[in-house]
Amino acid sequence: MKKPAIWGIALAALAIAGMIFTSQVEQSQPHTAVFDSHQPKSRVHSTSKDRLMAEDLAKTTTLFISSLSGQLEKWANTQGESLTDDFQQELNEHPYISGFSVLDEKGSPLLAAGTISTIDTSLLIHQDNGMHYSNPYNKNGNTFMLMGKDKDDGQRIIGEIDLSFIQSYLAKTAAIADSSGTFFVNGSDPNVQFSSVDELPDELEAQAVPGLGWNIYVKSEDNVAIQSFHENQAVVKLPPQINGNEWAQTKGYELLADNHPYYIVKNGNKALQPLIEDLQQDETVLFAEPNYAFSNQVRTVEKKVEPNDEYFKPYQWNLKQIHADEGWNFANGTDTTIAIIDTGVDPNHPDLKGKLTEGYNAIDDSSDYKDTNGHGSHVAGIAAAVTNNIDGVAGVSWQSKIMPIKVLDENGEGSSYSVARGIYWAVDHGADVINMSLGDYYHSDLLYEAIQYADKHDVVIVSASGNDNSEEPMYPAVYPEVITVAAVDQDRNRSFFSNFGGHVDLAAPGENIPSTYKDNQYAVLSGTSMASPHVAGLAALLRSANPDLNNDQIGDIILGACDQLGDGDYNVYYGYGEMNVQASLNQK
Repeated sequence: MKKPAIWGIALAALAIAGMIFTSQVEQSQPHTAVFDSHQPKSRVHSTSKDRLMAEDLAKTTTLFISSLSGQLEKWANTQGESLTDDFQQELNEHPYISGFSVLDEKGSPLLAAGTISTIDTSLLIHQDNGMHYSNPYNKNGNTFMLMGKDKDDGQRIIGEIDLSFIQSYLAKTAAIADSSGTFFVNGSDPNVQFSSVDELPDELEAQAVPGLGWNIYVKSEDNVAIQSFHENQAVVKLPPQINGNEWAQTKGYELLADNHPYYIVKNGNKALQPLIEDLQQDETVLFAEPNYAFSNQVRTVEKKVEPNDEYFKPYQWNLKQIHADEGWNFANGTDTTIAIIDTGVDPNHPDLKGKLTEGYNAIDDSSDYKDTNGHGSHVAGIAAAVTNNIDGVAGVSWQSKIMPIKVLDENGEGSSYSVARGIYWAVDHGADVINMSLGDYYHSDLLYEAIQYADKHDVVIVSASGNDNSEEPMYPAVYPEVITVAAVDQDRNRSFFSNFGGHVDLAAPGENIPSTYKDNQYAVLSGTSMASPHVAGLAALLRSANPDLNNDQIGDIILGACDQLGDGDYNVYYGYGEMNVQASLNQK
């Protein structure tokens, strides 16, 4: 991001370094691909990473359970047949709930809804704040949990939860033990295949789930190397007048993808290095480079506006910390669209579906943007979830539309080709803001041309700085057209995983962030991926408040209104400081 003029003198040295970098990026064509066996190594210690992941899992489980416990609490004071409709509505909205039943003093059912597998109240052996809980139990190969609430008239309302969501949400490196020390969820990694707590290694720490007596354990590997490009694939740019199919057939290449004038090609099983060298000998080719691998990056006093969303007050500390509730008086995001270039978005999520525009799958060139990973849905909810609708979470920009663009697969992995393709599609279909909570450590001409295209068309581009506690620049975050976001915690301290450097523009909350998730669920995640959409939402609020602002002006306002953190007006860890919604909108 171009730094605001008000900081120009203080950052003269950085500005010079930036100009040198830009001149390197904008080199003359054809581009010569440089192969480097060096893999940027994460400086995040596995113990810290595991602890944070366990915290996120514990908070997600709490969100998961609290929704039902809140309803049971309310229904305990409800009489008569009206509960039947309430039960059915809850079942429709939350498919992980199997069923409900009202029992008389003897435990016989008076009323039931759904397919509850047991009404055996002897299973309710735990109690917390007036709520009764069972340990997890198995029925027909699925794991369930029973919850109950006593009514004043001696009756009891019970609900059964299918725990398969928690099982599917867990990373392969996590496991959960119930209060008796029995593991009912194990990740696929052999390091977390336990049957009892007696088998746990001494160094493994537990994260407790309040009220349930469950303990979550996470054990991951240290700094596993990640493949930086797709083997045997090259991206080429051809002159506009050249037909890519005809060129590929003539030259003997297999054409894997076509986004004229950019193409992905391969030549049998020829290795990448000689493939690139062959292409660079072709005078028709404007540039040839690897198809780089990308991954998501999971981590005046006015009257405050307090939305009524269920999780806002107890869990969404992040929105209060950036003064969103003090800024919503000035703008709500009307007539703006935020493109979420990510793993897609859940098209049926009740906190998202009312906001979605036409979407795109840049992986297979289709309209199927369904999120099979969860990351993109989480990012979308932070930026612009349906807000003030009683349920779920609040988003930064209440009225902004969400443009779902799928460029990463179910594993959160993609390519420079799919990301660039997604950027072009977003710009051509009316995006005002683009959020990219993704990146890798290699410059791509293909990607940079897409970034320049978006910038030229007045789109605000926001990206995550990365999660490796590294100063090595991540792309697209390092490009000058991009607003680059680092992460801070609830105490406004730099998140231990957050990448840093002279390209960092500002910081936003990035630890233990609750938001929407795939399959109509909610989850708590951490990463600079979570920090970035806070800023994307603010950019949409500014564009809504003053449509005459161009993308550079919006960026300057956001950076100029930050709450300074760390040493000096600018530093490599926080940029200009933490974003401030109220202060930004006051400057519009």
